[in-house]
Amino acid sequence: MKTLRMVFLFALLLTVSACNFLTTSDSSEKVEAEKESVDKSSTETATEVLFQEGTYKWEKDGEILGGLDITDPKADSFTFMLQAYDGQNVGELSGVAQVNGEMASFTHTENAACKVSFGWKEDRLTIDTSEACENLNENPISFTGVYTKIEVGNSSSPTEEEATEEANWQEALYINPTFEQGELTLSNVTKESFEFTFQISSDDQVGKMTGTATINGNEATFKDQEDPACSGTFVLSDDVISFNEDSCLNYHDAAVGFNGEYALSDEKPTATNETASCDKAPFHSELLQFAEQGHLKDASIFLGMSEEALKKLKPSMTFDEALYEGTPGFYDDSYSYLTADEKVSHLRYNALSEGPAVPYAEVVCQFGEPDEVVFNELDSEYLHVYYAGENKLSFVSDSKEGAIKAVALQTMTVQ
Repeated sequence: MKTLRMVFLFALLLTVSACNFLTTSDSSEKVEAEKESVDKSSTETATEVLFQEGTYKWEKDGEILGGLDITDPKADSFTFMLQAYDGQNVGELSGVAQVNGEMASFTHTENAACKVSFGWKEDRLTIDTSEACENLNENPISFTGVYTKIEVGNSSSPTEEEATEEANWQEALYINPTFEQGELTLSNVTKESFEFTFQISSDDQVGKMTGTATINGNEATFKDQEDPACSGTFVLSDDVISFNEDSCLNYHDAAVGFNGEYALSDEKPTATNETASCDKAPFHSELLQFAEQGHLKDASIFLGMSEEALKKLKPSMTFDEALYEGTPGFYDDSYSYLTADEKVSHLRYNALSEGPAVPYAEVVCQFGEPDEVVFNELDSEYLHVYYAGENKLSFVSDSKEGAIKAVALQTMTVQ
């Protein structure tokens, strides 16, 4: 209940702020200039300075306790609306306050004992209400507090969204036209890092380098693991990436280098499969080891385990008598274990539950072309199947060459 009421109060504050958005910056600057030179005896000038139109919040320890909206400020009065939150209660009080120098006051028309005074504590507005005002609502609630004005559209620091836009690293091909071929390819982009491939050539001079860069805002740094002297810095500005290398001569001929600016291109990389992992030959014989130690983690433990043993080891899992195409099994958010003939015969690991989908090109790069591609009509998904001894490993995607969203390991041994 407390959360719902806080959401309501936040919504009210934001709505009121939007209504006051038309206050111009020129007016604010004029008010601030007059505030420094004003004669405090002038009621009209003091009113313009001290009781400005806008939305104010009463906040304590990071929690919003109330909101104030001031509208129609004049030399001798202003209209206000107060809202306050206290535990389970939300109260409201509104009216027209009369200005007297640096202070303002309000007396409720229907209850003269309800009085409100407005004053200042440095640059914050202080509000004091009598006990009679607290009892106007269904449940007693106080509006007494210190309120700070909410500035609209006047932040000097970039918002989180703007900062994200400034550092929009994306999987794409970038071109440097100063080379006959000047390509920078980014892949596997996360919040922390990305993988890259440089391919450049001019006349008979060529260069190629792959690696992983660590992201820090709109900059990313790279240090080669095999040649520690080789390092570099990427700087992202709009859709252009600038790269500055240091001692990477082992990866390019003497007359060329990777330095320069690479602009975002709509083209696809000329060699999408030539990533760092593609330097290794496909290894069908090591598929099972990959499943046991990598994507499927505990596959070697569960595959072939009895149903009763699995119940004891994973008591939190849910059992379904027809989990997959009529086959009984257990499941949770990450795995499914099929139990045909009371033996665990099939495991399915959902890649998206622990990280982003894996590009199909990287799977082919690592394992070669699949032994077969099967379309599962029941789930409308493709299984890219590799056979490894008594087991088969299937990479699951929504299309023939779509990103891999899950990995399935199944024993071929007859139970």
